[in-house]
Amino acid sequence: MMKLWIDNIVNHKKHVFRAGMICLMAGSLLFATGGVAAEPNIQPPPHEPTTHGSIPQNEKQADVLPVLSDDVLSCSTSSCLSSALKNVTPGKRIVLAPGTYTGSFSSDVDGTETAPITIQSQDPANPAVLSGYSTGSGFSLRVRGDHWIIRDMIFTNAQKGILLDHSNHTLITDVEVYNIGYEAVHFRDGTSYSTIENSYIHDTGKTGPGFGEGVYVGSANGASYDPNTHYNTIRSVVFGPNITAEHIDIKERSIGTLVEYCTFYGEGISGANYADSFIDVKGNDAIIRHNIGYQQGNSIIVDAFQLHEILPGWGINNTFSNNTLYLTDPAVYVIGAYSSTSATATQNTRSPAGNMYKGNVTVQ
Repeated sequence: MMKLWIDNIVNHKKHVFRAGMICLMAGSLLFATGGVAAEPNIQPPPHEPTTHGSIPQNEKQADVLPVLSDDVLSCSTSSCLSSALKNVTPGKRIVLAPGTYTGSFSSDVDGTETAPITIQSQDPANPAVLSGYSTGSGFSLRVRGDHWIIRDMIFTNAQKGILLDHSNHTLITDVEVYNIGYEAVHFRDGTSYSTIENSYIHDTGKTGPGFGEGVYVGSANGASYDPNTHYNTIRSVVFGPNITAEHIDIKERSIGTLVEYCTFYGEGISGANYADSFIDVKGNDAIIRHNIGYQQGNSIIVDAFQLHEILPGWGINNTFSNNTLYLTDPAVYVIGAYSSTSATATQNTRSPAGNMYKGNVTVQ
């Protein structure tokens, strides 16, 4: 489904991403110094209703266990998937036939650096759909093990889409996450050195607009989870429309988050729970580069990127470079650094001309 609309998006200059997903940035968007241009009329890819068949309610007992073939565990039913997630071993691939798998699916198994665990669709052009029970509870998929690869799938109809809990060195790639009650993807409970890339996130915050982040890194101060979520990467992800909170929220005590080659569509940011920017950085040493954002006339947006100090010593030493912003309101800032936060800015551009930086931002 994602493949149908992605071919219509212009290739990002100098970067061509893997088949099925690209991040938007056309070479024609380069500015002359001081030039002013109108926000281009580029619309986010439309969401198309899934047409995948549902898994039968009355599954046969024979379908509960995965079909083994060398290193492949093949599934076509929800109960088979649940079993596979519990019994998978390093190096195995869980391969899902086209269809909708309903449940809150979870695994606590670790892969290894040389033998990661993979969960993927049998047919990337007709991806399997992991659907929760409702947007008011649960999750589509939770992984509490290291070294996983999650690819070519759709996640929907749950309070949270994909949860990585203390899941290090995990890769999420070529997925779509939508119709989620709260946040779409959460790097939580110490998850570090993990990545989401080449993916599409939209329509979050269905039951809690102030908690409808696209990608949430870490945990708020006082939460019971390990807040030390370090060196995670968010790359080539299309965000929006209708992400009701920040597209990316990087929490205090998170270090070294990398956000690059992403596209942000501002339609739908709600202002609930102070959500009024594409990215909110409360951690340290984040690198935000080569992204493109469109305000789309959303007057809720105050800054494209924000920094906040939740705890002393946090929200500092963050870098923003080579980002391109189409901000329809000249009063909106590219970077707003609040309280004692700090950032370095290099070669960021906005159109039309307007406010650039406020707070402790060093321009290089």
